[in-house]
Amino acid sequence: MNRDGRGWDGVVAAAGRLPSRRWAVAVRGIGPGWPGGPDAAWSAQGDASFPAASTIKVAILVALGREIDAGRVALDQSPSPHPGDRVGGTGVLAEMAPDLTLTVADLAYLMIAISDNTASNAVIRLVGRPAVNAHLDTLGVTGIDLGRPFLGRLPRSDEGENHVTANGLADVLSLIATDRAASPATCAWMRGLLMRQQHRDRLGRDLPTGVAFGGKSGSLPGIAHDAALLDGPGGMVAVVVLTEGVEDEFAAGAATGRVGRAAGELVR
Repeated sequence: MNRDGRGWDGVVAAAGRLPSRRWAVAVRGIGPGWPGGPDAAWSAQGDASFPAASTIKVAILVALGREIDAGRVALDQSPSPHPGDRVGGTGVLAEMAPDLTLTVADLAYLMIAISDNTASNAVIRLVGRPAVNAHLDTLGVTGIDLGRPFLGRLPRSDEGENHVTANGLADVLSLIATDRAASPATCAWMRGLLMRQQHRDRLGRDLPTGVAFGGKSGSLPGIAHDAALLDGPGGMVAVVVLTEGVEDEFAAGAATGRVGRAAGELVR
């Protein structure tokens, strides 16, 4: 429920118009001003599992942040490029010189802001895939599993899959927003990366004036996801939309934008 008692009605109505075979939505009201206390929540199909696409990069970012806090990784270190990280799909590094050396800070920015798959694989290799899942377990996040690196294509049946739920992603975003995913300084850095997101054509496309967007979308054939923190004068909300069986990606983006606007009204 929002602060004036109208609840999640606008989000619920917008979610019901998502044009996909399967969909899930989760919202979290972040902060003590929400009726019901911090992290007041609503979801529909919130625990249903979906192929993650690039939304799982938020979870990889959290694991990286915790490794930084533990002193095992530094933002200014420059991992050696590895040919196994180099894949197509979203991003720019696959088209650049294979021996290009970047810092961890550079890789994290590219992973989140432009969804670079090669940068994401470099971060996975640096942190370790089992460690990403272990950090999520430590934080009590369920429904998210990193089963493989990014391939730049759909996986074969023997290559594993990455999975997320709307509730799991909303939990991760809430932990980042409230400085519980890592140290306060590292959570502030993660929020800054999310706010620099360049792909804003779903949840962020039609927000009310004065509401800031920081998030991470994910796309595969038939899939159009988005997960974001929306920050406004009235507080902050985490909102996640997962869709599968999408026939018209543009219509799905517009419908997801209506969910984002309704969620943004809660903090406007």
